[in-house]
Amino acid sequence: MFNGKFNAGGLNGVHRVADRLIRECDGLLAAIPVNRRPKARLLVPERRRWEPKLRGIELVPVVGADSQKWEQIGLPTAAGDAVIVNLANLAPVRATRQILLLHDAQFLFPDSGYPLRQRLGYRLLTPVMARRSATVLTVSHYSRQMLDLLGVAPRGRSAVLYNGADHILDVRADDGALAQLGLTRGGYALMFGSPKGYKNNQVVFDAFGDGAAQVRLVVVGAEAAALTAAGLTVPAGALFAGRCDDAALRALYDGAHSLLVPSRTEGFGLPPMEAMLCGCPVIVAPAGALPEMCRDAALYADVDDAASWRAAIRTLDDPAVRHAKIAAGRERASHFTWARAGGDLLRHILRLGAE
Repeated sequence: MFNGKFNAGGLNGVHRVADRLIRECDGLLAAIPVNRRPKARLLVPERRRWEPKLRGIELVPVVGADSQKWEQIGLPTAAGDAVIVNLANLAPVRATRQILLLHDAQFLFPDSGYPLRQRLGYRLLTPVMARRSATVLTVSHYSRQMLDLLGVAPRGRSAVLYNGADHILDVRADDGALAQLGLTRGGYALMFGSPKGYKNNQVVFDAFGDGAAQVRLVVVGAEAAALTAAGLTVPAGALFAGRCDDAALRALYDGAHSLLVPSRTEGFGLPPMEAMLCGCPVIVAPAGALPEMCRDAALYADVDDAASWRAAIRTLDDPAVRHAKIAAGRERASHFTWARAGGDLLRHILRLGAE
C-alpha cells in the first residue's frame, strides 16, 4: 500500500521523486499477469492536486488523507497487515511493516532552510518513524552515513535507493529558450539559485563579482530579490531565468559552458546528473554526496574559494578537458535511471511482503 498523502501538496522535488517511483513500480506490476500480480493500492486524498495514471496499482481516493491525523491513524488502520510504502519523508509512527524513504539529513542542519517549527518537528519525529520502520531507504551512501551518525537510522537497518535522472531526456529541449533569454551556446555558466545557506551561492557570486569570469552567470530558480533578501551579494550582469520547465531546463543544460554546484552538502545532487546526461560539464564542491555521485566525471572547486571556481571554469576552456568531462559525465549519469530505481524499490517491497 502506497502512502499518497503527498498528492495533496505541490509537485516539489520530494513529491516528484515519490510520484516517479510509484509510476515505475506501477509499470513493473502491470507487466505481471493479473492472476500472479501482487495486490497494490495507492491511497490518495479525496482533495488532491494531481494524481498519476496507473495500470497495475489501484488508485483509492480517501476522505481526509491530506492530514497528519490520517497518516498517523487512518493509514495504518486501512493497511492492516499490508506493507506500507512511504516515499515522502513521513510515515505513521505506529506502523512497523513499512518502508520509509528519507531523502536526506538536511533537516538536522541549522542552515537547512526549513522553518524552525518544521525542523524541530522532523528532528523529533523522524528518528521514531525510522526506528519503527522495517526498512529505511535513502538516496546515497553519504545520506545513509549521516542518518546513522546522527542517530536517525542505523546502517544495519537502512539501504540506498539512488534516484534516477533520465527524466530530463524524456522531453525535447525548448529550441527558443536561449534566444528568449538572449543567450548563446557556450557563453554562460548555469547555477541553481537558492537562499538556503547550505546551497552556498555566494562563493559563485564572488567568482563572478569582479568580471574575471569569461562567461555570463545564469541563475535558475530563485530570483535576485529573494537572494539579496537573504543577505547574498548578486554580481552585476548575472541573468535570472526564474523557474524553468524541463524543456527549457534541458535547453539551458544543452547550451551551457558548465553547471556550477557549490553546495556544502547534498543528499543526492540531481542537477549534476541531469546536466551530465545533456552533455553539460559540471563543476561541484567536494561536499556531501556530490563526490559520490559525480566521481571523476566532474571538476571540483573549493567551497569557500571564489578563485578556485574561476580556475575550474577556465579549465573547461581546454577542448581536450571539456571533451573528456562530457564523455565521462554521460557515462556516469547513465547509471542513474528511474527504471533501475523503481525496480530496486519493488524488490524491497516484495521482500518485506514475503517476510
